[in-house]
Amino acid sequence: MHSRIKWLMTIALTCAACGSNIQSVKAQTNVNSEFEITYDTLFTLRPIEQQPGFFTAQISGISQNSNPAFGLTQFESNAFGKLVSQETITDENGNIVPVNQKLLFNANPNVIGLQNPPQSVIDRRTQLGVANPEVNSDIYFGDSANKLFGQADDRAEINFFPPGNPNFPGTVNGGGTITITGGTGVFENASGEITFEQSDRLPLDRNAPAPGVATLKFNIETPQSVPEPTSILGLSAGVLGASLALHRNRRKVSLKK
Repeated sequence: MHSRIKWLMTIALTCAACGSNIQSVKAQTNVNSEFEITYDTLFTLRPIEQQPGFFTAQISGISQNSNPAFGLTQFESNAFGKLVSQETITDENGNIVPVNQKLLFNANPNVIGLQNPPQSVIDRRTQLGVANPEVNSDIYFGDSANKLFGQADDRAEINFFPPGNPNFPGTVNGGGTITITGGTGVFENASGEITFEQSDRLPLDRNAPAPGVATLKFNIETPQSVPEPTSILGLSAGVLGASLALHRNRRKVSLKK
């Protein structure tokens, strides 16, 4: 009887050790999510005082679909911009007016050569809850806990048209890439990128935001922990070994009798 108790205790300890092994040994795997969301947008471009050719750029969006992937119904990007080229003409009054402008935008002011960037951009990122607002410009969010944070690297072309032209006063066409640096909810520790194309119509009031549409393509990787297959095999081997040991012990007891 004492011998049988000893063997049963050995079996129990063996199985417990194997079970513990399954809980502690895990592997990392990346879950890839590819999806597309179209947003109605507002684009605001403001010159930075005493720094000609530099701008702050804000783009906000609300999804056209009321139930987009992962509940990402909104986004907002707050970046810095630089005028890289401009075409002008002289009008009938002798004024030089732009007809085309090309701009670059980036989350990092140093990339475009901007010194002393306005603190208001960082403050707005902080207000939105952007993680690491000193480096991240974008947040994608909704009513759930799912959020994505990223760094913008964009471009835009503005074309100005005279009165009478159907596109008066002008259009904005742009696109770029947002590098994903993290997230919350199902996007915890996410990486990847968002590519997008956007078209806007300049408003008659130059101080008002330009309405438009942007289509964003998300390619996101999120790490997840899964049990190691070897741990499951270890449990099976442990149970099999314990069963054989019990069988041998029973045989010895029978022979003694």
